[in-house]
Amino acid sequence: MATLLPVAAGPDDWLGWLRAHRRHVAAVLDDGRGGGVSWRPHERQPLGAAGTVFHLGAYAKAVERGLVRRDEKVRVGEWERYCLGDDAAHQAALRALGITSTNGVKADDPRRFVTMDQVVAVMVEGDRAAADLVGVRVGGRPAFLVDALRLVLGRSVDVERYLKDPRLQLEVLGRLPDVPRGYEGRRPWARGTWAGTAAEVNRAHRALAGVPSVREHVGRAFAVLPGIVTVGLCVREAGRVGSAAVLIREVDEPWFARAGELARLVRLALVEPAVLRDFQVSLS
Repeated sequence: MATLLPVAAGPDDWLGWLRAHRRHVAAVLDDGRGGGVSWRPHERQPLGAAGTVFHLGAYAKAVERGLVRRDEKVRVGEWERYCLGDDAAHQAALRALGITSTNGVKADDPRRFVTMDQVVAVMVEGDRAAADLVGVRVGGRPAFLVDALRLVLGRSVDVERYLKDPRLQLEVLGRLPDVPRGYEGRRPWARGTWAGTAAEVNRAHRALAGVPSVREHVGRAFAVLPGIVTVGLCVREAGRVGSAAVLIREVDEPWFARAGELARLVRLALVEPAVLRDFQVSLS
């Protein structure tokens, strides 16, 4: 009679997951008092909306130099040029600003004005269209729209052409119903989205911690794409600044649903030395 081998139990918390999947993790944690973790800090991994910290940094510099005003007005229609289809984060952004959207896709009144600071506020909450508007306004490119167009069309296209070409816009609208749905359906696409390193994200958070024009927007960034979980944040207390960037890929859906636990754990590691040591052990 064949002997049944015991099935290895999977991890039951995020520290266990990190320990079991080190090759899918890049992390930098600095508690601001000499403690830290550095694991694959320069490995490029998908960022998701955690990349908005770079837009935030560019925005802060533009405000400081007088190139952008925080109360500068922008039409909602200009913001929504960078929004494709049904985006839950964008709908949440519209609700947060008291903007009605009868069709559940875009604002009823595209001529309405919002301020740049309002756009930045919803950007850090995960609205990728807002991030692209801010990025373009400070001299960058709409990186999230580039990724979204690749998802819809199955190929890379010049984003400036899309913004100006009605025929390409119609093609995108026609393809939207065929966009891969569900968690597993979008994981292959998410692997190829905008990438960066944990060292870069952590450095950006630390640099912004004391910048007056964006201080209220800095503190935490928790972002997800199918298969991707990223956390970038900083804490300020007792004259010190702690910061962290944890980038994770190849996350199965059950763990993806627990991403909020990881964000809380990372924040706790910047406050409690014992938890930071647990991180060190898990990634050593």
